[in-house]
Amino acid sequence: MKKLTLALLTILFCNTLVYSQSGYYSTDYWGNVIYESSDGTYGTYSTDYWGNTIYEDNHGTYGTYSTDYWGNTIYEDNYGTYGTYSADYWGNTIYEDNHGTYGTYSTDYWGNIIYEDNHGNSGTYSTDYWGNIIYTPNNW
Repeated sequence: MKKLTLALLTILFCNTLVYSQSGYYSTDYWGNVIYESSDGTYGTYSTDYWGNTIYEDNHGTYGTYSTDYWGNTIYEDNYGTYGTYSADYWGNTIYEDNHGTYGTYSTDYWGNIIYEDNHGNSGTYSTDYWGNIIYTPNNW
């Protein structure tokens, strides 16, 4: 369950970034997820008292991930964006937000997570030898 939560949080974080970035993820001493990209963007994911996941980055973005009654993940940030992550019949994760963006996260044969959205963006999330998650955009 922890790996699934970490993977989902990583996917959610990358969905808020510019898609041409590639990044490196790690965890700190307290178990928070740290993201660093080649262009100097960095952010952290932490958990609050109620179990919600809090995201903050060096550009002033602040977001909260919580779970509703039906098990869907709800995202809200300080720019007025809110979205819902839910599962479809085949186990893929579906994302929809209030700006008309919707995307699908699916798993390939090797266990990599594939992201595709309605704006033509796509990317692959994989892990390196040490278990760090690496995002590679497919539409360069």
